[in-house]
Amino acid sequence: MSGKVAVIGAGMTRFVRRAKESPGELTAQAVQMALDDAGMTIDEIDAVCLGTAPDAFDGVHMKGEHLIAGAGASNKPYMRHYVGGGTGVMSPIHGWMHVASGQFNTCLVICEEKMSPCNPHPAGAFLTIFDRTNEQPLELTLIHIFALEMARFMKIYGYTEEEIAQVSVTHKRNALDHPAAQVAEKIGVKDVMNSTLLSWPVKRLDISPTSDGAVAIVMTNERIARAKKAAPVFVEGVGYRLDTAYWCTRDLAYPNYVAMAAKDAYEMAGIRDPLTEIDIFEPYDPFDYKALHHMNALMLDKTGKTVRDLLLSGAFERDGSHPMCPSGGAMGVGNPIAATGLMKIAELYFQLSGQAGKRQVKNRARRGMAQAWGDLMQVGTVVVMGGEGAAPGQKTLWTGISPKDLAATALKSVDDVPNVSDAPDLRYAWDNGYALTTYLDGFKQGKIRGSYCRKTNRMMIPARAFSEIGNLDPVTDYYDLPDTGTVMTYTLSHVNWDSSLLPKGANQHLRGDRHRRR
Repeated sequence: MSGKVAVIGAGMTRFVRRAKESPGELTAQAVQMALDDAGMTIDEIDAVCLGTAPDAFDGVHMKGEHLIAGAGASNKPYMRHYVGGGTGVMSPIHGWMHVASGQFNTCLVICEEKMSPCNPHPAGAFLTIFDRTNEQPLELTLIHIFALEMARFMKIYGYTEEEIAQVSVTHKRNALDHPAAQVAEKIGVKDVMNSTLLSWPVKRLDISPTSDGAVAIVMTNERIARAKKAAPVFVEGVGYRLDTAYWCTRDLAYPNYVAMAAKDAYEMAGIRDPLTEIDIFEPYDPFDYKALHHMNALMLDKTGKTVRDLLLSGAFERDGSHPMCPSGGAMGVGNPIAATGLMKIAELYFQLSGQAGKRQVKNRARRGMAQAWGDLMQVGTVVVMGGEGAAPGQKTLWTGISPKDLAATALKSVDDVPNVSDAPDLRYAWDNGYALTTYLDGFKQGKIRGSYCRKTNRMMIPARAFSEIGNLDPVTDYYDLPDTGTVMTYTLSHVNWDSSLLPKGANQHLRGDRHRRR
């Protein structure tokens, strides 16, 4: 793949807690705006890529097919994909592949999310992504998992809660200038620290909101891009990596999979030193600490010193030397899971073509990076984009836009409009397979039982019948392990699996243990 691919148009709805519009309507509105910005019609689009979240959010199975009409994909080559929160940057990677291959001249990329239909809280849908035997019985929510990771991150890199809170403060302030913003506000570190404790060390204002919304971009080959736009923005590098779902068996302090994805993107873009060669950073920030967690990997710095110095010196401010999330990020603009990453791609398009308006960074930017993350501590997607030095302040569709110019009508309650309510009684009965049955039989006997891969000299817990890094060779050796280990991280939770607060005085104590084999 050697053809240059550009972004020449972007569209989006506002991000809101509950939108009156249907998923198809949100999608169509973002698409029409992107086409208008690109100066194109749907007939000029050769292929469509759509990213959207687990069907459990809005209860529509095969949601990709459900959204074909709103995505403008009727009778066109069409792909729906999903890799958790990483989707919003994986989607333009798929779009890039379609155009760079030479098979298509243009590709429309859309990411949509309608989280609000899931009751009592969309977070409850995430219970279905956890391992059915080892994790679902704990009634986990992602807040618990993030809390475990945040505690480990703080321990290894020496951050205080107050230092991390500064990310929330900055991103929410940046979002005051974003027309799609859901939770933009001017707050201070004390406000974050005094917000409701959910699962130590995570507090309410450490977390991005639940959101409905859609974003679309138009990607084209270089010939069309230069014919349509005076200042196209080109994709210079892409990278994506997925680790296994066994998040309990690795150190959560540093996301290696993000670093690996970044290395791939940087190699393609010819970047040797991201600190000096990238002007704008849009890391995925569903929680405030995650921006720093991801930036360590994006800087390819496992020591964490570079990112810590940048944060404490103010370099991550919009007018700083290394602006981070000038858009306002998920923490300020909102987090309609799949659409969030594509909002960040759109922000790079705005910034690098001089269309960001009040959000335009101080120094003229020529290169930016967007990253997203998802699933169970395992997905890293990275895109590097480059402009050609467009001067800020151009008069375009986006430079003077305001929230009232964007679609999406916020509702306080679903009861504000006619609605349909359903509570299907879906039940499952799983068999556990040979390896997991052996593992659970060990528990009955008070033993921790793992399977041993001779090829990689690795003990696997929970037990598996194959080695995912050993050519998927069969694993037939099982051993009972010592019942001692090291507590790597922990959290004290005050929320249920559906993110509702536990009764006063009640809490759950979750630990992340790593058993050591001697």
